[in-house]
Amino acid sequence: MMVGVTEMGSGSAERRLYDAVARWNADTGHGLPEMIHAACQALIDGLDSPTLRELAGASVKDSSWDIRELVAESLQELEIPYPGTIAPGFVLAVGGGVTRRPGVDALRLEVSPEPGDTGGGFQVQVYVNGTEMTSAAAGLGMDPYDVLVPTNRLVAAAQPHTVPIARCACGVYGCGSTDVTITRDGDLVHWDWSIEVPMNRGVSFAAAEYDRELARVAADHSWETPERAAGRRVLTDMDREHLLTYGLIPGWVDNDYRDHELFQVALQIDGDYQVFVDTPWHGRGPEELAHEVCATLALPPADWHATWHAIKPTLTQPPTIAGPAWRPARF
Repeated sequence: MMVGVTEMGSGSAERRLYDAVARWNADTGHGLPEMIHAACQALIDGLDSPTLRELAGASVKDSSWDIRELVAESLQELEIPYPGTIAPGFVLAVGGGVTRRPGVDALRLEVSPEPGDTGGGFQVQVYVNGTEMTSAAAGLGMDPYDVLVPTNRLVAAAQPHTVPIARCACGVYGCGSTDVTITRDGDLVHWDWSIEVPMNRGVSFAAAEYDRELARVAADHSWETPERAAGRRVLTDMDREHLLTYGLIPGWVDNDYRDHELFQVALQIDGDYQVFVDTPWHGRGPEELAHEVCATLALPPADWHATWHAIKPTLTQPPTIAGPAWRPARF
């Protein structure tokens, strides 16, 4: 589902030709008739170059190699960038070339329960100019632990970085996926969508407003259940370097689905083992529980009361870091 939001130059002849080339698959021929028609329309709309005229007169029966050459030369003559070569934060300019995208967009982030979920699932919804984007993209916003905790991955830096922003409605990123590449460009922050895009353009925000919105959502914990509050503190405060010295990589944190009186931390060892460390709530609040969990994880693993599960069926013995109180996990 594409949200109908216009783009600078989106109604221009340059943009229509660019979009037709972007949709054309040179290997399969998909979109070729539409692309040739777009070349004809470009001439009608006032664009002109020697090779564009040849492209407009091309046939769907022509060799893909010849068509590729015509397309590349036409775009070069018209000073239209080839699809995929426009830098993040820039758009086609009317008349050819590219221009910096203006910061005319507004961002709002909201953490909300997953639709129909009764197991404590949450999503980060993204609103651009008042329109919710994640449902129009892959279908469901990412879990807050994937984008906001333990660090806010949406923070913009001068070096572009790409972050998952939406997943399939089934809850799995990869079954359906939407990414956004985030770039700080002086007083602007640019987002450029990829994979399952919710709209036909990137968006740009005033950097000061963008930073305020990220600080606001990071400080807003009103949505958190007790286990989510404890999880945020554990994910933020655990000594990851200490765990890594034993080959342990933190995975997820949550109440044990079989016993909500037990808070559980899952870790992995080299893709070979899962390790689970349980801590009973005993009526305590999230901060107190998280403090005990982090104190336990700061001990040598041999001192833990933990359970283990071999990911590889050939492994029948516990991990080498296991202590006397470790037991096989039962599911």
